[in-house]
Amino acid sequence: MAETRIEFYGGLGVIGGSKIMISTPNARVLLDLGLDIPSGADLFRLPVGTRPGHELADYLNTGQAPELPGIYDPALLPIRGPRAGQLVDLGHPDPRPSAVFISHAHIDHDGMIGFVRPDLACYAHPQTAAIHQALRSAGLGPAGHPPRLWEAWPNQPLVIGDLIIELIEVDHDVPGACGFLVTTPDGRIAYTGDINTHRGSASLGFAERARGVDVLITETTMLSFDPLPPEPVGEAAVAELVRCQLDPPELQLISLYERDLVRCQAMINLATDSARTLVWPGQQAAFLQLMGLYGVVTWDSSRPQRPEHLDAVGNATAETGPIATVGLSDVWARPESYLVQTDSRDDAGLLDLPIGRRTRWIHSQGEPLGPFMPDWQPFVDWLDHLGIEHVEAGSSGHAGPLGLVDLVRRIDPATVYPIHGFRPEALSTLLAAGGPAIPVTVPEAGRVYSL
Repeated sequence: MAETRIEFYGGLGVIGGSKIMISTPNARVLLDLGLDIPSGADLFRLPVGTRPGHELADYLNTGQAPELPGIYDPALLPIRGPRAGQLVDLGHPDPRPSAVFISHAHIDHDGMIGFVRPDLACYAHPQTAAIHQALRSAGLGPAGHPPRLWEAWPNQPLVIGDLIIELIEVDHDVPGACGFLVTTPDGRIAYTGDINTHRGSASLGFAERARGVDVLITETTMLSFDPLPPEPVGEAAVAELVRCQLDPPELQLISLYERDLVRCQAMINLATDSARTLVWPGQQAAFLQLMGLYGVVTWDSSRPQRPEHLDAVGNATAETGPIATVGLSDVWARPESYLVQTDSRDDAGLLDLPIGRRTRWIHSQGEPLGPFMPDWQPFVDWLDHLGIEHVEAGSSGHAGPLGLVDLVRRIDPATVYPIHGFRPEALSTLLAAGGPAIPVTVPEAGRVYSL
């Protein structure tokens, strides 16, 4: 009789929030501990936020966080509130060997690791651990206590009770991204994390290692849209898209995701090649310099910035040395020589800049992420008010529909559990369109699945 249980505590019908518990009577592991991306109906959407120091308590008291037994730090659980009484047992440790594994450093996969109980090991790729150290110095880390991540090297299995967990590198848009292969007494489970096939060849290696697993748990981000989007382009094509937007001899704006270190360095280089300087807000500049990127530039004291930016620059300077700066007078004197990263939490800060008739905002996977985010429309309203054209010039870090189907067929699992998307059921339709049938089960919250 199968004793391995699979439970999904997040990532169901949404992009993000992945939390997958795999357990036996003798051990358990939690794969990812992400925050949901706020939707239009979430209680904690802008301008509402959790209270500093009470984030987990606020999430649990409102049902915005799952009841994960033996995972959360008891000191962070609510001591009062509408659900506090029924949540006390969450603080009791599980007697079985247990651990948390983080697939990569994106908030929707690691945003709750600051809530993990201090006696529970939390493993991640060394690059993920390095990113979190830099995020903490830049003031961009997760809520809760500073996370302690244990380094786990790819292809070196870790034993947790009667479970064997192996990290396998995949292609995504952040260094250190991994999928997992979990060997249990009843069979093998593979989890993609976030994955693509257009930014390298690591994902094909993952597919080969996972071939023939009993269960494949896969993200389905790019299946969320109707009609389905085209296959994402590679980074060379992204660079060319951005380069074309830098031709007008006026100030240009851009939004990049600072954790995509490869693209950020490429854009710094591209700006330089185009006789421009890419200028970052203080926190992003501090993080990038701490991660070893070169050519990082931020604002000097002549441009008003939030205190968090100033603190981050001070911390980075103490650790790595000064960050190069430019002033507002420089940008006003030669706007055609600059490319400015926008700050999605300071829309009015656009008023500081010499916006020209042909100034464009180049959206390249940075914040605000898209129309599904509550901060998107206010930012677009500011762009419209100032006459700034909005140009898409990016490429998703997730596999396109055809790429995802190809990966699933390469792995050829006995069954697939699609998560991390608005329309996970679309995978079944795509798989049925050609090739041998692969059973698809769209998981539900509160259900226990046996291997």
